[in-house]
Amino acid sequence: MLWQHEIHRYELLGRTLQIALPEGYGSRAEPYPALVCLDAQWTFGTVCDVALNLGLARLLPRVIVIGVGWTASSAREVVHARAAAYTPTSAAIPSSVARSMAEAPVFGQGPAFQHWLLDEALPAMHARYPIDPSQQTLIGHSLSGLFGLYTLLTRPQSFTRWLLASPSSWWDSKMIFDLEAGNASDGLRPNGRVFLSVGSEEALIGEIPMVANTQLMFERLSRRRSADFDTTLTILEGEMHHSTIPAAVSQGLRWLYR
Repeated sequence: MLWQHEIHRYELLGRTLQIALPEGYGSRAEPYPALVCLDAQWTFGTVCDVALNLGLARLLPRVIVIGVGWTASSAREVVHARAAAYTPTSAAIPSSVARSMAEAPVFGQGPAFQHWLLDEALPAMHARYPIDPSQQTLIGHSLSGLFGLYTLLTRPQSFTRWLLASPSSWWDSKMIFDLEAGNASDGLRPNGRVFLSVGSEEALIGEIPMVANTQLMFERLSRRRSADFDTTLTILEGEMHHSTIPAAVSQGLRWLYR
């Protein structure tokens, strides 16, 4: 039913793009904002449902939702593919974090994935659908949240809103903090609005202080507020790492579009 979602699907280079069109699609002249969901296997449906309900409450405009996922036959394949694609550098993953990824294929493919997403996949979708490139939101969680931070700091004009839940800022001895410091020294400014979140039950994942790391990144980004950049941090009470997505998406989209 159109009022729910009309979904189109494409497969490119072992990756899957799902496009959810809003009710009344094609009946207006203006291009649509887009919500770009990384980790589509577990974010796309949630984002579509939240966008529909917030739209009914007039808290969100009608949007096109783009899910970026993987052509894979098992959860293990997805876990390995995302671990490679979302990490900006090559490093070993701590076994206490995810033993199932210890033997994953080459980490550090973040720059190549970023090029594919920003320079190939999204432009292809812009050519097919009336999307406003100046009104795009990037949604990421965990390692895809890390990729979101990496993109914010290296290609800040790519998105105007960023919803980054429980970002894995611990990756490679916290290299994202070094990147942020160098970024600030070079005068490259972050852009748009950034909603950061983390679950209150994420104080430690293995030996990694997720809450403290996210708070530190928020403090770093807060120092760089400007007329073109704002950020907030929400601690999601009672949520753990694998349960934060629905609350983060709901609260994040409301803050980003308020």
